[in-house]
Amino acid sequence: MKTLYATKAHLPLRAVAKGTMPRELLSRRRHTHHALDDAIEQAELFSNLMAWPGR
Repeated sequence: MKTLYATKAHLPLRAVAKGTMPRELLSRRRHTHHALDDAIEQAELFSNLMAWPGR
């Protein structure tokens, strides 16, 4: 997902971290460190990235 964001945002991969992504791309869920919750959070991020047209 970092690569997808870097490509769409026209950034080098080394400049990408979750904290550098626009808030509207991130999941609204709290990060719980429980496998199912974290998988859902990652799925929402991926879905948002796929729908995002980029910069």
